[in-house]
Amino acid sequence: MAFQDGVSPSAAYNGTSDAVIKDDPDAGSDNVNFGSSPSDTLGAVLLSTALYERRFIVRMDISSITNCSAVISARLSIRVRPPAPDSLTLEAHPVNLPTGKPWVEGYGGPANGISWSTIDGQAPWLSPGGDFLSSIIGEKTVSSDSVVTFSLSPALVMGWIKTPASNHGIVIKTTDISRERYAIVFEREYGVASRRPRLEIAYRPGG
Repeated sequence: MAFQDGVSPSAAYNGTSDAVIKDDPDAGSDNVNFGSSPSDTLGAVLLSTALYERRFIVRMDISSITNCSAVISARLSIRVRPPAPDSLTLEAHPVNLPTGKPWVEGYGGPANGISWSTIDGQAPWLSPGGDFLSSIIGEKTVSSDSVVTFSLSPALVMGWIKTPASNHGIVIKTTDISRERYAIVFEREYGVASRRPRLEIAYRPGG
Protein backbone atom coordinates (compact mmCIF):
# COMPACT_ATOMS: atom_id res chain seq x y z
CA MET A 1 0.00 0.00 0.00
CA ALA A 2 1.28 3.47 -0.88
CA PHE A 3 0.62 6.78 0.86
CA GLN A 4 1.09 10.00 -1.11
CA ASP A 5 -1.06 13.12 -0.87
CA GLY A 6 -3.43 13.46 -3.81
CA VAL A 7 -2.38 10.09 -5.24
CA SER A 8 -2.60 7.04 -2.98
CA PRO A 9 -4.37 5.14 -1.47
CA SER A 10 -6.72 7.47 -3.37
CA ALA A 11 -6.68 10.98 -4.76
CA ALA A 12 -8.51 12.08 -1.59
CA TYR A 13 -5.63 11.10 0.71
CA ASN A 14 -4.12 14.10 2.54
CA GLY A 15 -2.52 12.39 5.53
CA THR A 16 1.01 13.72 5.05
CA SER A 17 2.50 16.30 7.40
CA ASP A 18 5.86 17.81 6.52
CA ALA A 19 8.01 20.89 6.99
CA VAL A 20 11.55 22.15 6.66
CA ILE A 21 12.96 23.41 9.96
CA LYS A 22 15.65 26.08 9.76
CA ASP A 23 18.50 27.22 11.94
CA ASP A 24 18.96 30.96 11.51
CA PRO A 25 21.26 33.74 12.76
CA ASP A 26 18.50 36.26 13.56
CA ALA A 27 17.06 36.41 17.07
CA GLY A 28 13.73 34.62 17.28
CA SER A 29 13.97 33.19 13.76
CA ASP A 30 14.57 29.67 15.08
CA ASN A 31 10.86 29.59 15.96
CA VAL A 32 9.54 30.48 12.51
CA ASN A 33 7.41 27.83 10.85
CA PHE A 34 7.59 26.89 7.15
CA GLY A 35 4.89 24.21 7.15
CA SER A 36 2.95 25.62 4.20
CA SER A 37 5.84 25.79 1.71
CA PRO A 38 5.46 23.67 -1.45
CA SER A 39 9.26 23.29 -1.67
CA ASP A 40 12.23 24.45 0.36
CA THR A 41 15.95 24.06 0.96
CA LEU A 42 17.47 20.97 2.61
CA GLY A 43 21.12 20.95 3.68
CA ALA A 44 23.50 23.74 4.71
CA VAL A 45 23.18 27.33 3.50
CA LEU A 46 25.56 30.26 3.89
CA LEU A 47 23.97 33.28 5.57
CA SER A 48 26.28 36.27 6.02
CA THR A 49 29.51 34.54 7.03
CA ALA A 50 28.23 31.37 8.73
CA LEU A 51 26.59 28.11 7.70
CA TYR A 52 23.11 27.21 8.90
CA GLU A 53 21.27 23.92 8.55
CA ARG A 54 17.85 23.03 7.10
CA ARG A 55 16.25 19.67 7.94
CA PHE A 56 13.13 18.01 6.48
CA ILE A 57 10.60 16.28 8.73
CA VAL A 58 7.81 14.16 7.26
CA ARG A 59 5.09 11.92 8.69
CA MET A 60 2.30 9.96 6.97
CA ASP A 61 -0.95 8.86 8.56
CA ILE A 62 -1.07 5.10 7.99
CA SER A 63 -3.85 4.36 10.47
CA SER A 64 -5.99 2.92 7.65
CA ILE A 65 -3.84 -0.24 7.90
CA THR A 66 -5.68 -2.21 10.57
CA ASN A 67 -5.39 -5.85 9.47
CA CYS A 68 -1.61 -6.28 9.50
CA SER A 69 0.11 -9.32 11.00
CA ALA A 70 3.60 -8.40 9.74
CA VAL A 71 5.34 -5.65 7.78
CA ILE A 72 7.43 -7.17 5.01
CA SER A 73 9.10 -3.97 3.77
CA ALA A 74 8.67 -0.21 3.80
CA ARG A 75 10.33 2.65 2.01
CA LEU A 76 10.06 6.42 2.12
CA SER A 77 10.78 8.42 -1.04
CA ILE A 78 11.30 12.15 -1.46
CA ARG A 79 12.01 14.14 -4.61
CA VAL A 80 14.94 16.56 -4.54
CA ARG A 81 16.69 18.86 -6.97
CA PRO A 82 20.33 19.54 -5.96
CA PRO A 83 22.15 22.52 -7.43
CA ALA A 84 24.45 21.10 -10.12
CA PRO A 85 27.28 20.22 -10.17
CA ASP A 86 27.43 19.76 -6.40
CA SER A 87 26.43 16.53 -4.69
CA LEU A 88 24.71 16.23 -1.33
CA THR A 89 24.66 13.30 1.08
CA LEU A 90 21.50 12.88 3.15
CA GLU A 91 20.74 10.65 6.10
CA ALA A 92 17.41 9.74 7.68
CA HIS A 93 16.51 9.09 11.34
CA PRO A 94 13.28 8.23 13.17
CA VAL A 95 11.89 11.24 15.03
CA ASN A 96 11.83 10.61 18.78
CA LEU A 97 9.44 12.55 21.03
CA PRO A 98 9.84 11.31 24.62
CA THR A 99 6.83 13.35 25.79
CA GLY A 100 4.62 11.67 23.18
CA LYS A 101 3.18 15.05 22.14
CA PRO A 102 3.06 15.18 18.32
CA TRP A 103 4.73 17.89 16.28
CA VAL A 104 2.45 20.25 14.38
CA GLU A 105 3.00 21.03 10.70
CA GLY A 106 1.73 24.61 10.98
CA TYR A 107 0.75 27.18 8.36
CA GLY A 108 3.86 29.38 8.28
CA GLY A 109 5.05 32.28 10.37
CA PRO A 110 6.42 32.88 13.87
CA ALA A 111 5.42 30.43 16.64
CA ASN A 112 2.86 28.76 14.35
CA GLY A 113 3.94 25.13 14.24
CA ILE A 114 7.09 23.03 14.09
CA SER A 115 10.36 24.95 13.90
CA TRP A 116 14.06 24.55 14.65
CA SER A 117 13.40 25.23 18.33
CA THR A 118 9.87 23.91 18.96
CA ILE A 119 7.56 21.05 18.04
CA ASP A 120 4.46 23.24 17.75
CA GLY A 121 5.47 26.88 18.15
CA GLN A 122 5.43 26.59 21.94
CA ALA A 123 6.84 23.33 23.37
CA PRO A 124 10.61 23.10 22.84
CA TRP A 125 12.54 20.22 21.39
CA LEU A 126 14.92 18.68 23.91
CA SER A 127 17.62 19.47 21.35
CA PRO A 128 17.20 22.32 18.84
CA GLY A 129 16.86 20.96 15.32
CA GLY A 130 14.62 18.09 16.38
CA ASP A 131 14.81 15.04 18.63
CA PHE A 132 15.61 11.85 16.75
CA LEU A 133 17.15 8.46 17.30
CA SER A 134 20.89 8.22 16.64
CA SER A 135 20.37 5.12 14.52
CA ILE A 136 20.61 5.96 10.82
CA ILE A 137 17.85 4.53 8.63
CA GLY A 138 19.89 5.14 5.50
CA GLU A 139 22.35 7.41 3.76
CA LYS A 140 22.02 8.58 0.14
CA THR A 141 24.17 10.79 -2.06
CA VAL A 142 22.39 12.76 -4.77
CA SER A 143 23.82 14.89 -7.56
CA SER A 144 20.89 15.37 -9.92
CA ASP A 145 17.13 15.73 -9.96
CA SER A 146 16.39 12.53 -8.06
CA VAL A 147 13.95 10.41 -6.14
CA VAL A 148 15.74 9.62 -2.87
CA THR A 149 14.49 6.43 -1.21
CA PHE A 150 15.15 5.24 2.33
CA SER A 151 14.27 1.70 3.44
CA LEU A 152 12.51 1.75 6.80
CA SER A 153 12.74 -0.97 9.42
CA PRO A 154 9.68 -3.26 9.33
CA ALA A 155 9.73 -3.20 13.15
CA LEU A 156 9.54 0.61 13.17
CA VAL A 157 6.57 0.68 10.78
CA MET A 158 4.84 -2.18 12.58
CA GLY A 159 5.10 -0.11 15.75
CA TRP A 160 3.38 2.78 13.97
CA ILE A 161 0.58 0.47 12.82
CA LYS A 162 0.03 -1.03 16.27
CA THR A 163 0.30 2.31 18.06
CA PRO A 164 -0.51 5.19 15.69
CA ALA A 165 0.40 7.78 18.34
CA SER A 166 4.00 6.53 18.21
CA ASN A 167 4.31 7.60 14.57
CA HIS A 168 6.37 10.79 14.77
CA GLY A 169 7.81 10.38 11.29
CA ILE A 170 11.29 10.73 9.85
CA VAL A 171 13.82 13.55 9.84
CA ILE A 172 16.17 13.88 6.85
CA LYS A 173 19.34 15.93 7.16
CA THR A 174 22.68 16.52 5.50
CA THR A 175 25.76 14.66 6.73
CA ASP A 176 28.03 17.67 6.14
CA ILE A 177 27.46 21.20 7.45
CA SER A 178 31.07 22.30 6.93
CA ARG A 179 30.32 23.80 3.50
CA GLU A 180 27.33 25.16 1.62
CA ARG A 181 25.53 22.24 0.00
CA TYR A 182 21.76 22.04 -0.28
CA ALA A 183 18.92 20.62 -2.35
CA ILE A 184 15.37 21.71 -3.06
CA VAL A 185 12.96 19.22 -1.51
CA PHE A 186 9.38 18.97 -2.79
CA GLU A 187 6.73 18.88 -0.06
CA ARG A 188 3.13 17.76 0.21
CA GLU A 189 1.83 21.13 -0.98
CA TYR A 190 3.75 20.94 -4.26
CA GLY A 191 1.51 21.33 -7.31
CA VAL A 192 2.70 18.19 -9.10
CA ALA A 193 1.40 15.35 -6.92
CA SER A 194 3.91 12.78 -8.20
CA ARG A 195 6.76 14.83 -6.68
CA ARG A 196 5.32 14.78 -3.15
CA PRO A 197 6.73 12.49 -0.42
CA ARG A 198 5.63 8.86 -0.76
CA LEU A 199 5.60 5.97 1.70
CA GLU A 200 5.19 2.41 0.41
CA ILE A 201 4.43 -0.47 2.79
CA ALA A 202 4.23 -4.15 1.93
CA TYR A 203 2.56 -6.17 4.66
CA ARG A 204 0.91 -9.48 5.43
CA PRO A 205 -2.81 -9.18 6.27
CA GLY A 206 -4.17 -10.67 9.45
CA GLY A 207 -3.63 -10.19 13.13
